[in-house]
Amino acid sequence: MRKLSLAFVAVFGFAAFFLSCKDTYVDPAISNFAKDTTDITTYIKGPEFSAYIKQNNLPVQTAAYGVKYVITQANPAGKAPAQGDELEFSYVIRSLGGTRIDSTKKDSSTYFPFGLGKMLVGLEIGFGKLREGEKAIFLFPSYVAFGDRVVGSLPANSPVRFDVVLKAVRSEDAQIEDYIARNKLKNVEKQSTGLRVSKTVSTTTGATLTDGQKVTVRYAGKLLRSGTVFDNNSGNTFDVTLGRNQVVPGFEAGIKALKVGEKGTIIFPSSLGYGSTGAGPILPYTPLAFDIEIVSAQ
Repeated sequence: MRKLSLAFVAVFGFAAFFLSCKDTYVDPAISNFAKDTTDITTYIKGPEFSAYIKQNNLPVQTAAYGVKYVITQANPAGKAPAQGDELEFSYVIRSLGGTRIDSTKKDSSTYFPFGLGKMLVGLEIGFGKLREGEKAIFLFPSYVAFGDRVVGSLPANSPVRFDVVLKAVRSEDAQIEDYIARNKLKNVEKQSTGLRVSKTVSTTTGATLTDGQKVTVRYAGKLLRSGTVFDNNSGNTFDVTLGRNQVVPGFEAGIKALKVGEKGTIIFPSSLGYGSTGAGPILPYTPLAFDIEIVSAQ
């Protein structure tokens, strides 16, 4: 089955934005909002759904922009999502008529950062009401779902149902620990700043590195979840003078943790990288990994 994109699409039409573009513009998803709300209310009151929530004593709750949600398995002690956390979840998407539109594969998950506008707006709102380990039903007006896009067999401007399981909510530190475990990194040293260093080639004779030295390195920078290489020097070398703020703090601290001739993997939180702003393909609050080799120093 072709997977649908849960990524943010520009259907969330804030009036100020659209008025600045064209005074007469009316977003179809917004104009359809009243009908969506009626359809969702009718669905909730329908015999099957109303019997389910009554039998299980489950309240239907309301969130922003007409989102309705039902927590079907609660976990009050679970971690609530914070901006920049990684969400791991599974989902089934259905039309209000019951047609299955899409789902994650059995025993698999999808991953998105929370609070950065990278998911459907409805998912951002809905997950903001959940905690790690909880299951829920979300009912979204098209306004905060797929808008005027035709998605599989779901017509444009259709309200939609998501059944979700929020499997994990990972802080940056938890994402780093997860990366270390998945990649079976050994002898990992953690510094007080959150930097981790795992040496893959060690030496007892290589020179230690200090500020003012010009250090030649090879490196490849990776995103933790996907493993995507976002930067590398393609087998060539890269020179950096330590103590001159020529690179992000985590990269320099990782270099200093190694000796000439050593290789290793360094992983650091966004506080040592690109922080709350990000850069290029690196989103805000993104921890990073680098495979590096210290070639020489002078």
